[in-house]
Amino acid sequence: MDFSGDVKPVIHRPYVAAVHGGASPLLRGWQEFRRSGAPVRLLYFEGGAWVDVAGEAVGQLRRAFLEGKAVSEAACGGRVFLFDFMRMVRIDVATAEEAALGWIDDRGACFFPAPEGGRKRKRERDEAGSEVKGEEQRRRAAEEDGDEASSGVEERSGESRPEADESDRKKARGMLWGKAVKLDETDKFYKVVEKLFVSRMAPVAAARGLAISAVHKVAQGPRTRAFHLQGQLLAAARGAGGGSNAKFAWYGAPAADVAAAVEHGFGRTNGQLLGGRAHGDGVHLSPPQYPHASAMLTKPDENGEAHIVLCRVLMGRPEAVPAGSPQFHPSSDDYDSAVDNLENPRWYVVWSTDMNTRILPEYVVSFRCPNLPQMEGSSESASKLKKPSPAATRDMFPMLLTEIQRFVPSPKLQTLQRTYNCFKKGQMKKDQFIRFLRSHIGDKVLTTVAKKLRGY
Repeated sequence: MDFSGDVKPVIHRPYVAAVHGGASPLLRGWQEFRRSGAPVRLLYFEGGAWVDVAGEAVGQLRRAFLEGKAVSEAACGGRVFLFDFMRMVRIDVATAEEAALGWIDDRGACFFPAPEGGRKRKRERDEAGSEVKGEEQRRRAAEEDGDEASSGVEERSGESRPEADESDRKKARGMLWGKAVKLDETDKFYKVVEKLFVSRMAPVAAARGLAISAVHKVAQGPRTRAFHLQGQLLAAARGAGGGSNAKFAWYGAPAADVAAAVEHGFGRTNGQLLGGRAHGDGVHLSPPQYPHASAMLTKPDENGEAHIVLCRVLMGRPEAVPAGSPQFHPSSDDYDSAVDNLENPRWYVVWSTDMNTRILPEYVVSFRCPNLPQMEGSSESASKLKKPSPAATRDMFPMLLTEIQRFVPSPKLQTLQRTYNCFKKGQMKKDQFIRFLRSHIGDKVLTTVAKKLRGY
């Protein structure tokens, strides 16, 4: 298992499985339909890959979705299909064949079928044989999920698989990491991750007494499917020359943020921990050969342990962003992420709108390192930024915009950034820009953000 190179792509293949227990597929589909924003990209599963719905059908289906229609008819490629948003299937009107249907909404959220409803199938099934075939389908489905849960570098381990027995799961849930399984020190993946971390932390380890206390394997689930789908979408968008550009990288943050990212997903970026060294406001991750950079963003928990996460990251096409930049999204549609240096990056930056679909936690490394140095702006230093000096308050707009982006959707962010650029160039007066903020963002959000920046 080699963590030093790029990650091999994995194609997520949905499968057909019988539903036994739990919420009905219809109820789940209705809940997903209700909570989704307007689709900006629709895809169906065909020929072993997700394919975009193209042409005028996209606009037609989007309008139907906004009107609350759960099923809509549209023509694609000379054929007529029914698009069932609740069941997440596309049905060929002429042949009754079905294919899995998914979409990405205007907030960047992914909506794709759970393991049910993948491959094309006829509506006319042999009902008499369905019970006999159900068990075999579930067995094959479990095998496929086991393959998809691997990291794309041929990982296989009893401890590292999400299908760990219930006693192991209960044991894991008694620890800090609810969705991770602790690896034994004799496990080969424990040794690989330990070697990667300790060997690259050698300068710090020698001087500071570094010691690993545990390595956990994060159980994979729906987040993995979203990650693989994003990889396919990036590869399709950027072509053979760009592709998804998947990497391994380290994520460091205070213990509570690491636990939240592993358990539920990323709730906020860690760029503020770097202070003026941050390359925009995004999730900063360091390449495999630089774990010490992310380690210095950690903060020990109540037991004196710090935690760092080895992740897979989809970079797509990155752009260079200088330190101290207030940027919080790609500067244009030509880019997907950011780095500090295109030739020899020390930081990978994933923007907040993509952090839960393009970053996949794999292993949590818990360690002790007395007197571990911290980046300027992290931990106690970061708290001082809440009450800036009078000189620092002369232009609070970059910090204000960084915080505002957490409360507003992506289309508004782009308008906001363009208007702010006009203000910086002197094309708009300060009072005009403030009036724009109040009308575009709202006084309530501005008040909340202003209080946070002042440390209230």
